[in-house]
Amino acid sequence: MSAPLSVAPRRAGTGRARGQRLVVGALVAALVLLLGAGWLLWDNRRLVVTEQAVEVAATPEGGLRIAHVSDLHAADHGDFQDRLAAEIEQRDVDLVALTGDLIDMRTTELGPVLDLAEHLSAVAPTFFVLGNHEGDSALREELLAGLEDAGVTILRDEVTRLEIRGTEVTVAGLEDRRVAVVDGRTPAQPAAVLDRLALESAPGPTVLLAHRPEFLAQYADRGADVILSGHAHGGQVRLPLIGPLFAPHQGWFPALTEGVHRQGDTAMVISRGLGNSVVGVRVNNPRELVVVDLLQESPQG
Repeated sequence: MSAPLSVAPRRAGTGRARGQRLVVGALVAALVLLLGAGWLLWDNRRLVVTEQAVEVAATPEGGLRIAHVSDLHAADHGDFQDRLAAEIEQRDVDLVALTGDLIDMRTTELGPVLDLAEHLSAVAPTFFVLGNHEGDSALREELLAGLEDAGVTILRDEVTRLEIRGTEVTVAGLEDRRVAVVDGRTPAQPAAVLDRLALESAPGPTVLLAHRPEFLAQYADRGADVILSGHAHGGQVRLPLIGPLFAPHQGWFPALTEGVHRQGDTAMVISRGLGNSVVGVRVNNPRELVVVDLLQESPQG
């Protein structure tokens, strides 16, 4: 006959202690999630200003300062556009470059964007090129008419010149290839357009506005001293020790998402952009206004 089973009595308070640990763990997890969400919201709403210096021959006396505004996507949360305009106004810029995707393909109201454009054109000569989202927008023609009324110069595979402190400055602009696709035309290669514009003959510094940075090889060494681009949104998510995660038309771990990149005699300055589109959240990648200083080239020696 087997001996009866001996069952140790449950220690008093064991179940209660386990429940308390679960509650504490849940509270800690909730706090971490709350802090993470708060940081993400703050990081997506803040505006950083990045200054980039590029040496260029024959710049005007004192250099040439450009406010590079890219990929706004009609962002208008709170006072964001007012803060953006104030930052540009206090920087004493010579030019404002709007390098595409000023609106989003889903934008239905142009008023805030056109008010911003009018404000900026009162600060300094302002130039605009179409991005891929303007190409897909039903409001494209209305936007272009509104920008012209606001005093903005629109460059559609065109070049213009102006004088700044006694130096002739050339500004050229390429419209995004998406515009041609939507209109039923075959997009021209950027290199072919630039060859037609013959920027090499410009006597002073030449600035090229071109939305997409992935065509750097076609832009380079065709007469532009500096190219201003955006489109990549900084890679949308920027991972510590790794960098940008993904950019349209470049794919995973893209190379051209921010900063200054050189090829031959050409420098490209890429903005991380000021708004969001299909992917509505940035991670470790705040909205960026880029201020570009073109400085007199140092003598070689």
